[in-house]
Amino acid sequence: MSEMKIALGARKKDNEKMVSSFLKTGQIPLGLALSKGIISLLTDPWFAWLQYMSGPAGRQLRQLYYSKKLGYMGKGVVIDPDVDLSHPRNVYLDDFCYLGRRTQIYSPEGYVKIGKRCHIIGWILGHGGVEIGDYVGCGGYVFSATDSHQGGFRMAGPMIPPEQRNVKKAKVIIENDAFIGHHSIIMPGVKIGEGAIVGPYSMVYKDVEPWTVVSGNPARAMAKREHVRFPNPD
Repeated sequence: MSEMKIALGARKKDNEKMVSSFLKTGQIPLGLALSKGIISLLTDPWFAWLQYMSGPAGRQLRQLYYSKKLGYMGKGVVIDPDVDLSHPRNVYLDDFCYLGRRTQIYSPEGYVKIGKRCHIIGWILGHGGVEIGDYVGCGGYVFSATDSHQGGFRMAGPMIPPEQRNVKKAKVIIENDAFIGHHSIIMPGVKIGEGAIVGPYSMVYKDVEPWTVVSGNPARAMAKREHVRFPNPD
């Protein structure tokens, strides 16, 4: 375990060195460029074929591949073609989780945990931690980190040197049986209560109460919904 931590630490330092050098000079250190390039030549063509392969065979091969790469992968997980899981070691998928086509989960730091029987088609940023419960449908954008202008910092994103940015991170929690409509945006630190519904194209800055329907920008309570009447099957 200690050897693994040392290796991961060295890899993180290499990546930080590469980013720092590029942001200052526009160049990547030659040694790192060569080592990363060799790895890419060996792995990228095979992975691209695996990522975009359709049909049952493609799903089965992706299931086998990600069972070794994810932080955790339960039974019956389905990952469609054209799904992008950056840094899969920080992603945890429970039983019968379904990642639909063009889903993106970006978590070079933090983590993303998705519960049982969820259907995810959207974009998730895991820097501050994202926890999604069971039986959740999500077609929106979930941000657990965002640039802030407070203190006079720049907000142009990763091409700005880190000392000029103020990135605010906060955990996002989406509880069981919630539903996040298409193209909705969930901001850092928000908790979506059990059974809540977020309408399409909504912007959610604040917590949403359980079994409440919200919509708009900013999202406002519109109605209450009935509690789920079925027992949990698992």
